[in-house]
Amino acid sequence: MNSMNVTERRAEALERRLARVRVDEKATAMTTVMSRQDRGEGNGSPPELSPLAEISAIGELLHGDRWTTALALDLVVKPREVRRWKSGVDLPEGRDLVVARRIARRRAMAILHLVGPGD
Repeated sequence: MNSMNVTERRAEALERRLARVRVDEKATAMTTVMSRQDRGEGNGSPPELSPLAEISAIGELLHGDRWTTALALDLVVKPREVRRWKSGVDLPEGRDLVVARRIARRRAMAILHLVGPGD
């Protein structure tokens, strides 16, 4: 009987994590990042996002809608690991977030170098 309580608690904890992920993933990366700027909020600093929302936004902005495997290759982790992050079963490690940010900054600088500053 005691093991059922542990099983039930684990199932409830998993459901709570999945519910948080579903809320975070409702908005696309572009709306998550740009809506704050469009509303004139903030001082120009990066938006404060959960690690999952941030790595999802970076992955989507770098690689499009089907970003999971491409970002996994960039981070040198297994695609299954990234899918676990997306599902809420696991969270990205700090190292993975740092590397994703570095890749995103490098890509942004390359694009800005190509197209030049804004009009």
